[in-house]
Amino acid sequence: MKSSRPKVLHTIGSRPMISYVVEAAKKTAPKKIIVVVARKRLEVRDALGSDIKVAIQERQLGTADAVRAAVKDIPPGIKDVVVLYGDTPLITPETVQGLYDYHLAHGASCTVLSTFLENPRGYGRILRNEAGQLIGIIEDRDANFKQKSIKEINTGLYCFKKDDLLEGLEHIKPANAAGEFYLTDVFSWFFNKNKRIEASVSDNFQEVLGVNSRAELMEAAQVIRKRILLKHIERGVLIDDLSTVFVDETAEIGEGSRILPFTVIEEGVSIGCDCRLGPFAHLRPGVILKDRAKVGNFAEVKNSVLDTGSVMNHFGYLGDTAVGKNVNIGAGVVVANFDGKKKNKTVIKDKAFIGCDSVLIAPVVIGRKAVVGAGSIVTKGHNVADGEIVVGIPARPVKKK
Repeated sequence: MKSSRPKVLHTIGSRPMISYVVEAAKKTAPKKIIVVVARKRLEVRDALGSDIKVAIQERQLGTADAVRAAVKDIPPGIKDVVVLYGDTPLITPETVQGLYDYHLAHGASCTVLSTFLENPRGYGRILRNEAGQLIGIIEDRDANFKQKSIKEINTGLYCFKKDDLLEGLEHIKPANAAGEFYLTDVFSWFFNKNKRIEASVSDNFQEVLGVNSRAELMEAAQVIRKRILLKHIERGVLIDDLSTVFVDETAEIGEGSRILPFTVIEEGVSIGCDCRLGPFAHLRPGVILKDRAKVGNFAEVKNSVLDTGSVMNHFGYLGDTAVGKNVNIGAGVVVANFDGKKKNKTVIKDKAFIGCDSVLIAPVVIGRKAVVGAGSIVTKGHNVADGEIVVGIPARPVKKK
């Protein structure tokens, strides 16, 4: 990754890639999740929740050694162990559950998750006999010409009978001069002992691809972003362009809402039904849009509420603002929420009208059905009363005839 940060802590959306793997595991309701962390990478432990057990691998001596580090934390009575990798953020709960179910149904000592790749270079190949039974796994470096043409590959994700796994770990030997132990070497012992090994095939090769570079991190982020958008579409949200809309997975969007191109919706945003966003809208954390609210082109909203039917259609910024119902915010309006020391609150009450290019300097309150004339500046603390009309720089009430 060309970074001092551990690979699995590089973020996709608003969270580290390892959290996607942990979440996929959690949704299969396991008895326990154990994350193996290298001694030099303890910041990974700090990024995980308190409900996750962390096992320390004292020296990085291969995948089998990593599994050994977790053995002592496997609860008594557990019969099966699933092994996943922290750098495969695209794995889904359905695939993990499918691997486990297949393993149980076939009574295997080990079940390998396999998939098919058009270019399988670098991956171990699944060897089958004419009846389709798995008879071996050959590493790419050891494969002959015919075996290299096999497109079914070992993803490195497994489900083991715990007792067979523990026994197999005791019988493997170092694979190289560095004294590393590889989990794939357990299979040689399994085959010699006539242990049953099965392969569960995943029809989605994307799920099992590891992230080993920033380019691959970007590709994984694109897949996850599209998954998020498709979930919203299934719930009745209209998204005009999947390639330019970004929605954080924690955001909520009600049915009937429409998201136009080049819109960014960050974490924790809540959007009601029949809202309209964009194009080029940016909703930052803390934003709540009630039903039928609108935020239009080149508008940014942060830590603010727009109540039912309120609109902000063109060019502007709202920060730390509570907007009531059926408020019209004109083009170019800016709420100046920061005074150089702290963020201040602005309140705009129901049916108020804020004219184009106005500036509201927080803290300030704009009353119900009040009008701020175009180009006006409402200064700090100079609240506008209900039904009052103010204009000018600074804004002053207009005397009624």
